[in-house]
Amino acid sequence: MGNDHIYTKKEISKILKKASEIQTQKDLYGDRDGLSEQEILELANEVGIDRASLLEAIHIHDKPDFDQEFKWSKVTSKLQEVTYVDGEMSSEQWEDVVQEIRKVTGGIGKSGKIGKSFEWEQRRREFGYKHISLTPKDGKTKIQYVHNWTAMKVPLLFIPAFLGSVFMLVALKGIGLPKSTAVMFAPLGGLVAFTGGLTYLKYHYNKEKRRLKNMISAISKRIGSSGNAKISIEDEDVYSNENTANKSGNRTH
Repeated sequence: MGNDHIYTKKEISKILKKASEIQTQKDLYGDRDGLSEQEILELANEVGIDRASLLEAIHIHDKPDFDQEFKWSKVTSKLQEVTYVDGEMSSEQWEDVVQEIRKVTGGIGKSGKIGKSFEWEQRRREFGYKHISLTPKDGKTKIQYVHNWTAMKVPLLFIPAFLGSVFMLVALKGIGLPKSTAVMFAPLGGLVAFTGGLTYLKYHYNKEKRRLKNMISAISKRIGSSGNAKISIEDEDVYSNENTANKSGNRTH
């Protein structure tokens, strides 16, 4: 049985607009909840959007949000970044890229290949690890980088804070203050030492960020040496498994 309700012109306009949206959704997706990347590419082609623009839009859409500045509350000790460069890196260029990585990092690392991705990793127990991955695809090379130095937090923050407190305690007792008073003010020495370590970690973060920028620039020039490389930098989660590079039968450079 039909609905006897009389719709106003405003209501009719809203209903027709919503019906149009529903029809468009059905035409595009049918009964499915979404489309694969290949299906989106086909759809974009039908409406006149070029492949390169759509792929770039997908990369930007998929990137998670990461801190790109030092956070005092977190004592940030990790850098992550993704860069897309026009041109697909070849195996012949990889040797030159490894040399550029060594120049900037000032050390050797393990390199190898996993599928289409070229991997380089450097691990130092006291300084953390660095991992870079270059993946050529769709006329571009995706440069992924992660650097973690969390291991430096304890020796630079907590050990100095403890020693600073002890030093302050001894100094205050040495000038004749009662033990109870010395114990009360001793943590001030630890706080000063802790603040000094925190300031250094911020300096270290900014220094490593500059190194990252220089390394990506150098690598990009190598990859784009046969043509003009166009660089677009985005923040993205590099990978969830920190040990990826160890699975490739690595060789040391």
